[in-house]
Amino acid sequence: MKFRKIEILPHFPPFLGSIFSSLNIKGLHCGSGANLKEGFLNTDSMVFVDERGLGTKEGSLSLIDDTFFYLQFDATKSFPVEDASFEYIYSEHFIEHIPQNLTVEWFKDMKRLLKPGGHIRVSTPDLEKYIRGYLDPEALFFKEHIRRLNAMGVQNVPQRRAWLVNQIFRLWGHQHIYDFEELRFTAGLAGFPPELATKCTYQSGAVPELFVLDRELRNDESLYVELSMT
Repeated sequence: MKFRKIEILPHFPPFLGSIFSSLNIKGLHCGSGANLKEGFLNTDSMVFVDERGLGTKEGSLSLIDDTFFYLQFDATKSFPVEDASFEYIYSEHFIEHIPQNLTVEWFKDMKRLLKPGGHIRVSTPDLEKYIRGYLDPEALFFKEHIRRLNAMGVQNVPQRRAWLVNQIFRLWGHQHIYDFEELRFTAGLAGFPPELATKCTYQSGAVPELFVLDRELRNDESLYVELSMT
C-alpha cells in the first residue's frame, strides 16, 4: 500500500518511553496493517512505500503522512521498547495468526510494555459464536458471515456448516481460535490476573480510547476482551 509521505525518524532502538511521550503516543496498536491510528505506535511486519518510492524499514520508527507513527516489526519477538511505555495496547485479529505458545509470550511482552494501571483490548474470532452458529437450526450467524465475506470480495462461499467452521481454523493463516475462557487462560499464563479479564462487546468496554478502534467489518464474528494491569 502506498502513502503520500513516509519519513524515517532519528530515533533508534531500544526506544525509550520518553520518546513516545514527546510524540504524544499513549498506546501501542499491534498488528495494525494499514489501519493506522493517531496517538498510537502502529506496528506490523508490513512494508509501506510512499509516492516517492521511500519505504519503512524493519525496526525503524516512521512518520506516515505527517500523522501516523509506525514501527515495522515482527510482533512475535520482544519489542525493542522500554518497559512501562504505554497506557493502552490494542490488537485486532492478530493473536489467531500465531501459535498459542507464542501468544503467551506476546502477552508477556505486552504486560511488560504497559504502565501500572494500563489496559489492553484484544479482539479475535470467537469460537463460541461459531459453535453456536453451527447448532442454530436457522443458521443466522453463518448467513450473516457469508454476507460479510461476500462484501469483502470473497465469492462462491460454501454454505455448508462444517466448511464454515473449518475455514476459521484452516484458512486466513489462523493458528489457534479462542473463546473467552481460552483467551483468559492464555493471558493468565503471561501474568494477567484472570479475574481482571472482561468480556466486552463491539465498541463497548471500560476504556473508550480502545473500544472506539473496533472496526465494524469483523464485529459479527469477534470476541472482545479487555485486560487490566493492577
